[in-house]
Amino acid sequence: MYKVLLVDDERMILDGISIIVDWENHQTELIGKAMNGLEALALIEEEEPDIVITDITMPGLDGIGLVAKASEKFPSVKWIFLSGYDEFEYARQAMKFGVRHYLLKPCNENQISEALSELILEKKEEEQTLQYMETIQQEASKLSEYEQEDILKRFLTDITPAKELYEKMSNIIYSKFERDQYQLILFHCEKANTMLAENQWADLAAFFDTKALISTIIDNNLLVLLEADNKIAEKIKLYQDTRQNNWSIVISPQYSVKGIIDTKLNYYDLIMQLFYQSKGQVISSDNFIEFQTNIEDTSQLDLNQLIVHLKKQSDEKAMTLITQFGEELKQHKISPKIAKGYFIQFYLLLMSKLHSVMQEDRFETISKLESFLHLETFYHFFDQLFTELIKTDPAPRRYSAVVQQLMEWIEKEIHNPELSLQWLANNCLFMNADYLGKVFKKEVGQRFSSYVTNARINKAIEIIELEEDIKVFELAERLGFGTNPQYFSQLFKRIKGFTPSEIIKNPD
Repeated sequence: MYKVLLVDDERMILDGISIIVDWENHQTELIGKAMNGLEALALIEEEEPDIVITDITMPGLDGIGLVAKASEKFPSVKWIFLSGYDEFEYARQAMKFGVRHYLLKPCNENQISEALSELILEKKEEEQTLQYMETIQQEASKLSEYEQEDILKRFLTDITPAKELYEKMSNIIYSKFERDQYQLILFHCEKANTMLAENQWADLAAFFDTKALISTIIDNNLLVLLEADNKIAEKIKLYQDTRQNNWSIVISPQYSVKGIIDTKLNYYDLIMQLFYQSKGQVISSDNFIEFQTNIEDTSQLDLNQLIVHLKKQSDEKAMTLITQFGEELKQHKISPKIAKGYFIQFYLLLMSKLHSVMQEDRFETISKLESFLHLETFYHFFDQLFTELIKTDPAPRRYSAVVQQLMEWIEKEIHNPELSLQWLANNCLFMNADYLGKVFKKEVGQRFSSYVTNARINKAIEIIELEEDIKVFELAERLGFGTNPQYFSQLFKRIKGFTPSEIIKNPD
């Protein structure tokens, strides 16, 4: 309901208008009546009406004086002027203050109702415009937040951030924080996604009861920049205890904005601190590890002994070798990047020795291994792998007729550079390629392209064993790689862990 104030120095007119107008029908309510300008001004300051219907000629403060004074504090008030004189000068002065409704006395109910309806429509249009502008401002504010997130992400992930990026980051910190000291907190969860990370940020802001946080999401990990606090580790641990979640949290040292160019803080340094820690831990800068790259003092894993244990179906002894090696890496504080490389190499060498035992998509597995952030995740992976290797039935698997046909055609066309699922579908099986791909993946457990690649690499090993003088470029041509032996060698090494040249030179 819109509030209306009625002003006139004649009691009869004041009471008459208040009675004849159906205020509720116009979505209005009459909140007061005044008999002069000064009394009206006091009511305006007290009630803040939306519309004022006022006489012009009144003792003390007339209508023109009233609108002049009231408009200074309440510019959104709408006015209807009443006058017994049809004088242009009154109308001209009223128009200076935006008054567009000027009624001559005596005026009837219809005239007042028509003026009220027009003003109510104006008020609604203004409110819609204001709401629209507020929405636009909110969107602009969001855009600004998105820009801040992007700057923070680039600042944390660029190996050598440009000077302009340092300046933008400094400006954001100065505008957001009261002090020029800041810290970065990383939140990581194995099963996190973007939505979960965003919810975590909202929960964190509510817990700390502050909006002075700048955040971004990298690889589904939440990064929060906030004002430095000597008790931040205690607060984060309290947060962790009250929420009872399994997020791993890394807290950076305190940094000064003035020394931001010399700051060697980046996302990758923080994420590496998780590697040798258990999941769900809060890691403060006091417990940061200074990683080493010298591996000379580290014992090597005996792969042959590992394979012997697996062939004897002793997965526990095989896992003991893996965990002993991992704990030695931890003891020597070997860089997580180097440690990952070791584990990926073990996997490739292991599968090259046991390629006939278990079918798997090695490209997808390598990508998964590269994403692991905890040493214990590697332990879990190898534990599952050893269990699967031991459980795998060495007897040939039975496939449907269409998959058997695909495998036979792969064997026949393994030398063909054009060999692909689409090529076989069009030229040999005359079936839908998408259907064939889905059936093959479901029964074999890996994509058609991955199977063909593995088959070609395994065939290459067979040829090398039979033909000791074979050249790498001859292998590439005979196995469908055309005149690109370099790509063939790179692919071979990625799958087997060594190049075909190394086997040819050292067949044992």
